[in-house]
Amino acid sequence: MIADLLALMVLASSSAAPQVVSISPAAKSIPANTLRLYVTFDRPARGTVTTRDIRLLDADGRQIDNAFMDFGQDIWSPDGRRLTVLFDPGRVKRDVEGADASAAPLQPGLSYTVEIKTKRFRFQVTRALREPIDLHAWGLASPRAGSRGTLRVTFDRVMDVALLQDQLDVVDGLGRSQLGQMKVSASGSSWCWRPNRNWRPGVYRLVIGSSLEDVSGNRVGEALDHDVGAPDAPRDRSDLIFKVGPRGHHRKPGPC
Repeated sequence: MIADLLALMVLASSSAAPQVVSISPAAKSIPANTLRLYVTFDRPARGTVTTRDIRLLDADGRQIDNAFMDFGQDIWSPDGRRLTVLFDPGRVKRDVEGADASAAPLQPGLSYTVEIKTKRFRFQVTRALREPIDLHAWGLASPRAGSRGTLRVTFDRVMDVALLQDQLDVVDGLGRSQLGQMKVSASGSSWCWRPNRNWRPGVYRLVIGSSLEDVSGNRVGEALDHDVGAPDAPRDRSDLIFKVGPRGHHRKPGPC
């Protein structure tokens, strides 16, 4: 009887509805032209949850209709645990949004709530972000040689948390990629990396992939939405150089 009861408990656990773990970026404020959100579940949710289950509410709790793109086919991570939710890019681009139903779903200065099942994410909206990513505006706190201290990178804006997971790499002075564990803050404001082995003294590079974007789709040296006829800014360098020494170096450090 005990064995049967345990089997039933295991079956009930395995068949339980997926629960929302996080909605990101979990920043207190995001730009009005934010392109996407990510909803992460504790188990595969593909086939049981859709974009239509997600609601955008204004400060009075009223639902904003057609806030998210509906392709008829949702965008899931390979493991089926992370759902990508897209705002309609045509409604957030400069000089494109209309009035009333065609207005951008997020308006500067207002507060909103994203709701899915029992999970809610409340945030304020700031002005649209239409400037390229500037690597010189990032803060970097390098660790001490001989330790397994954390390399911390702090951003001047809310970054795309999913792209941060595969668009940054640490290499040594010979160009060899280093092995370690990476962590991204839920707010998209910082990135941390801890090596598997102690840091050796020397010069390292933080390599930035060309696909890295902030939440508004801007890339290094390239704004997604710029003035008509204006050329993109020249692409900035795709890496940041830092030194690991006996004392480390700190510039605008921030936790993950």
